[in-house]
Amino acid sequence: MLKFDRPQLYSTDDDTRTCRNVSVGKGTVIWRHVNLYNCRLGEDCLVGAFVEIQAGAVIGDRTKIQSHTFICDKVQIGDDCFIAHGVMFINDSFQGGGPAGDPTKWQATVVEDGVSIGSNATILPVRIGAGSVVGAGAVVTKDVPSGVVVAGNPARILNKLSDN
Repeated sequence: MLKFDRPQLYSTDDDTRTCRNVSVGKGTVIWRHVNLYNCRLGEDCLVGAFVEIQAGAVIGDRTKIQSHTFICDKVQIGDDCFIAHGVMFINDSFQGGGPAGDPTKWQATVVEDGVSIGSNATILPVRIGAGSVVGAGAVVTKDVPSGVVVAGNPARILNKLSDN
């Protein structure tokens, strides 16, 4: 485990971590066996073991990312979010023709502040509104409004969270 006592640009390629040009905020913790490339991690974040975060991804302050999660290019995750084990972010929804994997067709995903995403959820290019909860195993194919609970395949709104 590495804990950063100051903001810095971090790179290493050893037996336990591959990190290339990662902007890391103060207080952030990175566990072993990760692949992080040209991404940005805010302050007081946690990145669990066996996580991959690709170039262009941005992670907000105090966001926790649990093990075996994959975050691709064009994903922006806000502050105070929780991303559970095995969450997969997808930036190529194969819309608009062209070969699958064509970077010119990749789309952005935005996860607003205070969102929780359950284990093994799959998140296609969407916007997930502030304070929402995505259930474990959900497949999110459409935008999610703020303050709701979604679950299922495809994910649908199950409940509106109270404003308390």
